[in-house]
Amino acid sequence: MVEFVSKHKRPCIIAGIVLAVALFAIYLRAMFLPGLWHGDAFLYKQDDGSFTGSDIYAEYKMNIRPADYGTDIDFSVNDKINHYQVKYDNDDPYRNVEVLENGTIVCKGKALGAENNWFVIDDETGSSDMISVRVGNEIPTEEELFPNYSRLYNWAVSDKTDTRGEPLMLFVIAFLAIILFLDIKFPMLFWILEHRLEVDGGEPSDWYLFEQKVGRVVMSIGILVCVILTFTIH
Repeated sequence: MVEFVSKHKRPCIIAGIVLAVALFAIYLRAMFLPGLWHGDAFLYKQDDGSFTGSDIYAEYKMNIRPADYGTDIDFSVNDKINHYQVKYDNDDPYRNVEVLENGTIVCKGKALGAENNWFVIDDETGSSDMISVRVGNEIPTEEELFPNYSRLYNWAVSDKTDTRGEPLMLFVIAFLAIILFLDIKFPMLFWILEHRLEVDGGEPSDWYLFEQKVGRVVMSIGILVCVILTFTIH
Protein backbone atom coordinates (compact mmCIF):
# COMPACT_ATOMS: atom_id res chain seq x y z
CA MET A 1 0.00 0.00 0.00
CA VAL A 2 2.80 2.41 0.93
CA GLU A 3 4.62 1.58 -2.32
CA PHE A 4 1.42 2.10 -4.35
CA VAL A 5 0.77 5.48 -2.72
CA SER A 6 4.37 6.61 -3.29
CA LYS A 7 4.17 5.67 -6.99
CA HIS A 8 0.76 7.30 -7.48
CA LYS A 9 1.03 10.15 -5.02
CA ARG A 10 -0.83 12.80 -7.02
CA PRO A 11 -3.88 10.63 -7.94
CA CYS A 12 -4.07 9.41 -4.34
CA ILE A 13 -4.06 12.99 -3.04
CA ILE A 14 -6.79 13.98 -5.50
CA ALA A 15 -8.86 10.90 -4.57
CA GLY A 16 -8.40 11.70 -0.89
CA ILE A 17 -9.57 15.29 -1.40
CA VAL A 18 -12.62 14.17 -3.39
CA LEU A 19 -13.51 11.61 -0.71
CA ALA A 20 -13.09 14.19 2.07
CA VAL A 21 -15.32 16.70 0.24
CA ALA A 22 -17.99 14.04 -0.37
CA LEU A 23 -17.96 12.92 3.27
CA PHE A 24 -18.12 16.54 4.45
CA ALA A 25 -21.11 17.20 2.17
CA ILE A 26 -22.90 14.13 3.60
CA TYR A 27 -22.00 15.30 7.12
CA LEU A 28 -23.46 18.77 6.50
CA ARG A 29 -26.64 17.35 4.98
CA ALA A 30 -27.14 15.02 7.93
CA MET A 31 -26.52 17.89 10.33
CA PHE A 32 -29.28 20.09 8.93
CA LEU A 33 -31.97 17.47 8.30
CA PRO A 34 -35.24 18.64 9.94
CA GLY A 35 -37.07 16.80 12.65
CA LEU A 36 -38.01 16.87 16.32
CA TRP A 37 -36.13 15.78 19.43
CA HIS A 38 -37.78 13.26 21.74
CA GLY A 39 -35.38 12.86 24.64
CA ASP A 40 -32.13 11.62 23.09
CA ALA A 41 -33.91 10.32 19.98
CA PHE A 42 -34.18 12.51 16.91
CA LEU A 43 -37.33 11.95 14.88
CA TYR A 44 -36.57 12.78 11.25
CA LYS A 45 -39.30 14.46 9.23
CA GLN A 46 -40.38 12.28 6.31
CA ASP A 47 -41.68 13.30 2.89
CA ASP A 48 -45.26 12.53 3.94
CA GLY A 49 -44.95 14.83 6.97
CA SER A 50 -44.58 12.07 9.57
CA PHE A 51 -41.62 11.71 11.92
CA THR A 52 -39.52 8.60 12.60
CA GLY A 53 -36.49 7.90 14.75
CA SER A 54 -34.97 5.55 17.30
CA ASP A 55 -32.68 5.27 20.31
CA ILE A 56 -31.24 2.33 22.26
CA TYR A 57 -34.65 1.64 23.80
CA ALA A 58 -37.16 1.74 20.94
CA GLU A 59 -38.22 2.87 17.50
CA TYR A 60 -40.59 5.83 17.33
CA LYS A 61 -43.11 7.05 14.77
CA MET A 62 -45.32 10.12 14.95
CA ASN A 63 -48.02 11.83 12.91
CA ILE A 64 -49.25 15.33 13.73
CA ARG A 65 -52.50 16.69 12.30
CA PRO A 66 -54.37 19.93 12.98
CA ALA A 67 -57.90 19.60 14.37
CA ASP A 68 -60.78 21.98 15.10
CA TYR A 69 -60.04 21.80 18.81
CA GLY A 70 -56.22 21.84 18.56
CA THR A 71 -53.99 19.02 17.36
CA ASP A 72 -54.15 15.25 16.89
CA ILE A 73 -50.94 13.30 17.51
CA ASP A 74 -50.41 9.59 16.86
CA PHE A 75 -47.25 8.36 18.57
CA SER A 76 -45.91 4.80 18.52
CA VAL A 77 -43.20 3.15 20.61
CA ASN A 78 -42.19 -0.04 18.80
CA ASP A 79 -45.58 -1.67 18.06
CA LYS A 80 -47.68 0.22 20.59
CA ILE A 81 -49.60 3.29 19.37
CA ASN A 82 -51.19 6.01 21.48
CA HIS A 83 -53.58 8.58 20.02
CA TYR A 84 -53.43 12.00 21.66
CA GLN A 85 -55.86 14.88 21.35
CA VAL A 86 -54.29 18.15 22.51
CA LYS A 87 -57.02 20.74 23.03
CA TYR A 88 -56.19 24.43 23.47
CA ASP A 89 -57.17 27.91 22.37
CA ASN A 90 -54.35 30.10 21.04
CA ASP A 91 -56.40 33.19 21.81
CA ASP A 92 -56.69 32.24 25.48
CA PRO A 93 -54.21 34.35 27.52
CA TYR A 94 -54.15 31.70 30.24
CA ARG A 95 -53.46 28.89 27.75
CA ASN A 96 -55.90 26.32 29.09
CA VAL A 97 -54.85 22.86 27.93
CA GLU A 98 -56.59 19.49 27.86
CA VAL A 99 -54.85 16.30 26.75
CA LEU A 100 -56.71 13.09 25.92
CA GLU A 101 -54.91 9.77 25.51
CA ASN A 102 -56.87 7.16 23.52
CA GLY A 103 -60.08 9.06 24.28
CA THR A 104 -59.46 9.45 28.03
CA ILE A 105 -58.65 12.79 29.64
CA VAL A 106 -55.20 12.46 31.22
CA CYS A 107 -54.31 16.09 31.82
CA LYS A 108 -56.16 19.37 32.35
CA GLY A 109 -54.14 22.44 33.18
CA LYS A 110 -52.40 25.55 31.94
CA ALA A 111 -49.40 26.06 29.68
CA LEU A 112 -46.77 28.49 30.92
CA GLY A 113 -43.61 29.66 29.20
CA ALA A 114 -42.83 30.99 25.74
CA GLU A 115 -42.52 29.87 22.14
CA ASN A 116 -41.05 26.35 21.80
CA ASN A 117 -40.49 26.21 25.56
CA TRP A 118 -43.90 25.63 27.10
CA PHE A 119 -44.54 23.45 30.13
CA VAL A 120 -47.97 22.27 31.23
CA ILE A 121 -49.04 22.63 34.87
CA ASP A 122 -51.67 20.04 35.76
CA ASP A 123 -54.61 21.51 37.72
CA GLU A 124 -54.98 18.38 39.86
CA THR A 125 -51.35 17.87 40.87
CA GLY A 126 -50.21 21.48 40.60
CA SER A 127 -46.95 20.38 39.00
CA SER A 128 -45.40 19.89 35.57
CA ASP A 129 -44.19 16.68 33.95
CA MET A 130 -41.42 18.49 32.04
CA ILE A 131 -38.67 17.17 34.32
CA SER A 132 -38.20 13.44 34.90
CA VAL A 133 -35.60 11.74 37.07
CA ARG A 134 -34.05 8.33 36.34
CA VAL A 135 -31.64 6.67 38.78
CA GLY A 136 -28.42 5.04 37.54
CA ASN A 137 -28.81 2.70 34.58
CA GLU A 138 -32.49 2.13 35.17
CA ILE A 139 -34.17 1.11 31.92
CA PRO A 140 -37.37 3.09 31.22
CA THR A 141 -40.64 1.25 30.83
CA GLU A 142 -42.51 1.35 27.56
CA GLU A 143 -44.98 3.85 29.01
CA GLU A 144 -42.13 6.14 30.06
CA LEU A 145 -40.88 6.23 26.46
CA PHE A 146 -44.04 8.01 25.31
CA PRO A 147 -43.90 11.83 25.24
CA ASN A 148 -45.06 13.74 28.29
CA TYR A 149 -47.90 16.26 28.10
CA SER A 150 -45.63 19.29 27.98
CA ARG A 151 -43.73 17.90 24.99
CA LEU A 152 -47.00 17.02 23.25
CA TYR A 153 -48.21 20.57 23.76
CA ASN A 154 -44.96 22.06 22.40
CA TRP A 155 -45.25 19.89 19.30
CA ALA A 156 -48.92 20.79 18.94
CA VAL A 157 -48.55 24.58 18.98
CA SER A 158 -45.26 24.95 17.10
CA ASP A 159 -44.77 24.84 13.34
CA LYS A 160 -40.98 24.85 13.67
CA THR A 161 -38.72 21.81 13.52
CA ASP A 162 -35.30 21.17 15.02
CA THR A 163 -32.12 20.23 13.17
CA ARG A 164 -30.21 17.02 13.81
CA GLY A 165 -26.74 18.41 14.42
CA GLU A 166 -25.07 20.99 16.64
CA PRO A 167 -23.54 23.67 14.32
CA LEU A 168 -21.16 24.91 17.04
CA MET A 169 -19.15 21.72 16.59
CA LEU A 170 -18.25 22.96 13.09
CA PHE A 171 -16.08 25.70 14.60
CA VAL A 172 -14.19 23.22 16.78
CA ILE A 173 -13.73 20.84 13.84
CA ALA A 174 -12.53 23.69 11.59
CA PHE A 175 -10.04 24.87 14.23
CA LEU A 176 -8.57 21.39 14.74
CA ALA A 177 -8.49 20.74 10.98
CA ILE A 178 -6.59 23.99 10.30
CA ILE A 179 -4.03 23.24 13.02
CA LEU A 180 -3.62 19.67 11.72
CA PHE A 181 -3.23 20.86 8.11
CA LEU A 182 -0.60 23.46 9.01
CA ASP A 183 1.32 20.97 11.13
CA ILE A 184 1.42 18.41 8.29
CA LYS A 185 2.06 20.91 5.49
CA PHE A 186 4.70 22.88 7.40
CA PRO A 187 6.25 20.48 9.98
CA MET A 188 8.67 23.12 11.29
CA LEU A 189 6.08 25.92 11.63
CA PHE A 190 5.04 25.45 15.25
CA TRP A 191 8.58 24.58 16.35
CA ILE A 192 9.78 27.86 14.80
CA LEU A 193 6.93 29.84 16.39
CA GLU A 194 7.62 28.30 19.80
CA HIS A 195 11.43 28.31 19.87
CA ARG A 196 12.60 30.86 17.26
CA LEU A 197 13.60 33.43 19.85
CA GLU A 198 15.09 30.85 22.23
CA VAL A 199 17.70 29.20 20.00
CA ASP A 200 20.26 30.19 17.39
CA GLY A 201 19.79 27.65 14.61
CA GLY A 202 19.13 24.07 15.74
CA GLU A 203 16.37 21.66 14.83
CA PRO A 204 13.62 19.70 16.62
CA SER A 205 14.70 16.76 18.75
CA ASP A 206 13.47 13.22 18.21
CA TRP A 207 11.29 13.64 21.28
CA TYR A 208 9.66 16.77 19.80
CA LEU A 209 9.02 14.94 16.52
CA PHE A 210 7.46 12.04 18.45
CA GLU A 211 5.21 14.47 20.36
CA GLN A 212 4.28 16.07 17.04
CA LYS A 213 3.08 12.73 15.67
CA VAL A 214 1.14 12.02 18.85
CA GLY A 215 -0.44 15.47 18.60
CA ARG A 216 -1.58 14.77 15.06
CA VAL A 217 -3.24 11.53 16.19
CA VAL A 218 -4.92 13.33 19.11
CA MET A 219 -6.26 16.08 16.83
CA SER A 220 -7.55 13.50 14.35
CA ILE A 221 -9.35 11.69 17.17
CA GLY A 222 -10.64 15.05 18.41
CA ILE A 223 -12.21 15.75 15.00
CA LEU A 224 -13.92 12.34 15.00
CA VAL A 225 -15.21 12.94 18.54
CA CYS A 226 -16.61 16.32 17.50
CA VAL A 227 -18.35 14.69 14.54
CA ILE A 228 -20.03 12.26 16.94
CA LEU A 229 -20.91 15.03 19.42
CA THR A 230 -22.51 16.97 16.56
CA PHE A 231 -25.31 14.42 16.55
CA THR A 232 -25.61 13.78 20.29
CA ILE A 233 -25.59 17.27 21.82
CA HIS A 234 -28.86 19.17 21.77
